Amino acid sequence: MQIHQKRFLPQGSEQSRLRQESNMMRLLVLLAMLYSEVSSGIVLPKMYGRITSPNFPNVYPNHKERIWNITVPKGYSVRIYFTHFNLELSYLCEYDYVKLSSGGRTLATLCGKDSTDTEEAPGNKTYVSIDNNLMVAFRSDYSNEKPFTGFEAFYAAEDIDECKQLFDGEPLCNHHCHNYMGGYYCSCRIGYTLHENKRTCTA
Repeated sequence: MQIHQKRFLPQGSEQSRLRQESNMMRLLVLLAMLYSEVSSGIVLPKMYGRITSPNFPNVYPNHKERIWNITVPKGYSVRIYFTHFNLELSYLCEYDYVKLSSGGRTLATLCGKDSTDTEEAPGNKTYVSIDNNLMVAFRSDYSNEKPFTGFEAFYAAEDIDECKQLFDGEPLCNHHCHNYMGGYYCSCRIGYTLHENKRTCTA
């Protein structure tokens, strides 16, 4: 019986390896906790909603990052506008900013309260995503000399009119294009049949 038990007891280097793995797991958990204080990502799979800077309408904290990933169904884009915007102003928005990204491109990097020659503030402008995803990233640096109250924004899914888009420089539909909420379909004139690609018409 004793021999059977010893076969399953970690010995020597095995005990050392287990201790190292345990210490590594503790370190990873600690790093994850520390990182969550600085940066956090929020997924918003909703058709509309509201996002704000941390502590809004109060002063937002220093050294803070937050990311909202807004996803709506295909066939829709995301429209967003700001009802309040007051961030630290810096050259080219290097310090505190809100960045809007979609389709692998930056739509805008925003800071300050009013636009200048080199910085953009949203004012009454509305921003629209390239596809059905919009990423909103907020960042504050290590210190602000004055208090700033951050931002409040509202977003909503907006139907994309595919019939206004082009495919390889040509209209999506050979004859008639019909847009509906979240998509489109093509139809043909009398005497023609819709091809299996659902776009072109053949006699």
